Amino acid sequence: MNEPLLCPKIRKRLLRSIDADRLVVLCGAGLSMAEPSNLPCASRIAEICFDKYRDSTDSDMSPELRLNLEALAEHFSNEEQNGLVYFIENLVPWDEFASHPNFGHSAIADLLITRAAVACLSCNFDELIERGAQKYGADFRGSLDGEQAVNYSRSQAPLLKLHGCLRLDRISTVWTQSQLDNSNISDRIEKNKNWMRTNLSQKDLLVVGFWSDWCYLNQIIADALQGTDPKSVTVIDLLEKKALEEKAPELWALLHQPNIDFAHVRGSGAEVLDELRRAFSESYLRQLMAAGRDEFEQRTTLDFNQNWLSVDSSLSSEDLYSWRRDAEGVPNRKPATKKCPDKIRSKMLGCFHLLLRKAGAQQQREGYTLKEHSIRVINGAGESISSVAERFPVEPPASSLANIFVAVGAEETGMPGNIIGRGSSDNILRTTAEERWLTFKQAQERLEL
Repeated sequence: MNEPLLCPKIRKRLLRSIDADRLVVLCGAGLSMAEPSNLPCASRIAEICFDKYRDSTDSDMSPELRLNLEALAEHFSNEEQNGLVYFIENLVPWDEFASHPNFGHSAIADLLITRAAVACLSCNFDELIERGAQKYGADFRGSLDGEQAVNYSRSQAPLLKLHGCLRLDRISTVWTQSQLDNSNISDRIEKNKNWMRTNLSQKDLLVVGFWSDWCYLNQIIADALQGTDPKSVTVIDLLEKKALEEKAPELWALLHQPNIDFAHVRGSGAEVLDELRRAFSESYLRQLMAAGRDEFEQRTTLDFNQNWLSVDSSLSSEDLYSWRRDAEGVPNRKPATKKCPDKIRSKMLGCFHLLLRKAGAQQQREGYTLKEHSIRVINGAGESISSVAERFPVEPPASSLANIFVAVGAEETGMPGNIIGRGSSDNILRTTAEERWLTFKQAQERLEL
């Protein structure tokens, strides 16, 4: 693994923010420029718009506008009544925003679905956070104002898109200062400010790739954050502190008030968010194992080994997400939705993980390997083993490496007593899904735990 960008102090601080329901993410264009998204920066968008218009319509257009997106948009706003509409509909290269989410988008989506983050304020037009969430099977929507954020809060924490959205009311995306005189846009901005002041008081801000090239947007954010009294601010940006301060002096001063714990991490926002997501998943899984400790100690005479709570450092954030899905008992086509495991329902589940670890099972992408077996441990509390297996109809054997599925907490309902396939590994892989599912007791006997 690469050297982590988050030092232990900041990593712990962000995990405390999650635990205390205080984490708010503020993200900007820098997030979406990381691979594989590779979205263009503001100057590149301006260049594309300028060249297209110059070549097709106005060869005498001032070259001073070529790399200044806000000035270029303002030019069309001033040129004629519907000039900005023409700019937005005909010159903005919207297909450039259609890309793939990166690890940072996936991390934010995960944090919002599980409500590990209170909210995300995005200054990006793209839908990459939404696509990251939809990749996991979530019914997920971005919001253009505080009212929508409240309406959509049933299934997720809010994603508030301050600059607009390429799909939601595209014509009202904000490109230049003069648009703030438009009543629809100014009303929306005021609603956003009011929502932020109401909902973001004394939170911890994680600012990722934000420092905008739009001066007016920096001002709007600064105005909205006035009076919210953030407890801490962590800025993730490749720029040096001096460059950040010069870009947005008022915002910089606001976030550097004496009572605010401020930190700046120079690095990729996508990479740092992925590190945070991994740390969040590690915390979830440690809590899961710890919930099973009492039950485990009642079943064994060995002294408890603290190392059994650890997570293999070679596992990626996506691997650990799969573990969390299994801990919730949801298949790969559904999202994990819990910020932390239920302590009561996790007692037996955590215990079984500890029994495997005591036996020397090795952690892998989808659970464990022990002797000749590859094992997935799935939460089946309160269900029949057949109903748990039915939730995973396409996973074995098509996309799962496991040859044993343990539905911890599920009850046997008449399946054959010897339900593990016999013979070679090849023969096991050719058995049906139902023939590879075991209850806690059956798995304990079969694996000699």
